Amino acid sequence: MKKVIRTKDLVSIFLLGAFSLFFYLIGSSFAAESFPEGPEPTEEKIQASRQKTSAAPIKLSLMDVSRLALVNSLDIQIARFDAYMARTSLGEAESIFDTFLNAEGSFSRDKGATASTLLGTDSKSHSYSLGIEKKVPTGTTIEIEAAGTKTRSNSAFSSMNPYTDASLTATITQELGKNFFGLSDRADIKITKLDIENSDFTSLEDIEQALFDVQFAYWMLVRRQEELNIAEEMLDTAEELYNTYKEKYELGLAEETEFLAIEALLYSRRSNLLVAKSNRKTAKNNLLFLLNQGQFHYDVDATEGFGFELEGVNLYQALKGAVENRRDYKRVSNKLKKNAIEIVVKKNALWPQIDLEASFSRNNIALERDKAWENLLEGANDEVSLTLTFSMPLENRKAKSQLKKVNYQKAKLLLELKRTERLVLLEINDKVNEINTFKEQAELYKATVKIQAKKLEQQIKRLRFGRSNVDILIDYEEDLLQARQQLAVKLFDYKVALISLDSITDSLLDKYWQEPL
Repeated sequence: MKKVIRTKDLVSIFLLGAFSLFFYLIGSSFAAESFPEGPEPTEEKIQASRQKTSAAPIKLSLMDVSRLALVNSLDIQIARFDAYMARTSLGEAESIFDTFLNAEGSFSRDKGATASTLLGTDSKSHSYSLGIEKKVPTGTTIEIEAAGTKTRSNSAFSSMNPYTDASLTATITQELGKNFFGLSDRADIKITKLDIENSDFTSLEDIEQALFDVQFAYWMLVRRQEELNIAEEMLDTAEELYNTYKEKYELGLAEETEFLAIEALLYSRRSNLLVAKSNRKTAKNNLLFLLNQGQFHYDVDATEGFGFELEGVNLYQALKGAVENRRDYKRVSNKLKKNAIEIVVKKNALWPQIDLEASFSRNNIALERDKAWENLLEGANDEVSLTLTFSMPLENRKAKSQLKKVNYQKAKLLLELKRTERLVLLEINDKVNEINTFKEQAELYKATVKIQAKKLEQQIKRLRFGRSNVDILIDYEEDLLQARQQLAVKLFDYKVALISLDSITDSLLDKYWQEPL
């Protein structure tokens, strides 16, 4: 028998399902709010999210990024520590003139068997000493030592038992010959100072290179921003052409192939815009990395543009003082100074080793320790000695070889100095020529952009009268794009060449930093 469902039953079923669905949705919402998936966001994350979405772009000029780099750049901080570490070598070299405090204490007991009991079978001794030793720049070593010994023995021959022996000794040793009056010691310190100065030059070069990299990154950001502007403007032009052809196509005034060609151009320009945005973001992130400042989600706007007021560079002005300012030239000059010092030292090394030592000693013996020291200066128990030592290899091949080697090094360094001079002249000549070439190219591309823009404008006007060809229109639009991109590239090359010239003449850092390293 067929069961009939009444209308009343249908209404009840519908209401029951509606209430079930309502409570299900309420429960799901409550569960989602009460038991969120994953960790609860921290206040820092919320703040970072707000900054990411609402923070205004950071506006920076070339001066701003240069000063930030000198303070924050990790590469610059690393270069500074290289210089600081090199400077510690001066203390190591001067340590030869440190003052040494020497102290010694000892105890001995002898109960060894002897051939005669008269010599004693038990003896004890306590000894101690305190002294100061110092070498001075004249190659003179001065030693002063006070020593005391207390001896106790059961020997029948000991007239004083126990007794204390107090002594005071002064010794002066003067080096002659190879290290004639400390010539070699002082030479080592002078050479170390020159090495430290060369290390400073190297660190300054690293700092200047880091500054160059930051300015390069800044101009790259300007270039990428210009390319983004070009991509946006070209996209606007492509959209206008697309809308125009779309209307003509819908009215039957344009072929489908023409409409499809313009549509493909539109998609190509949209793709170019995506690439330009990505390139600008990469350039911005690279600048933030070099500055060691800010988070990568921050945006940066360069307040300076390329501009079109380009100036040439005078070769004479660029060469003026460039050779003397170059740090590589100064390094070679310092190496020549070191070599001159080494030649003097190596000539002295041909001499024999001669040391003159003079010693004066006074001692006093007493039963009591205090008496031994009190009467030390009153007695006349003196000992004076004078010693002259002489040592020299008969062939002396090592010293002769070393002298010949440093003379060869002098000839080599003179050639390096001359080569550095010519290298500076070559680099500056080439860089000045490059700058002036980029300037002329930029001016030509500037004129080309005007021509291509006017050409495209005239072709668009022809389109309104139905006298334009879509292929020609696309070619003209592409010609304008290429001209504008090439202009941006040449302006970028011009700016980079200018800072490169400052870097070649080692004057880039001086424009932004006058502090000592």
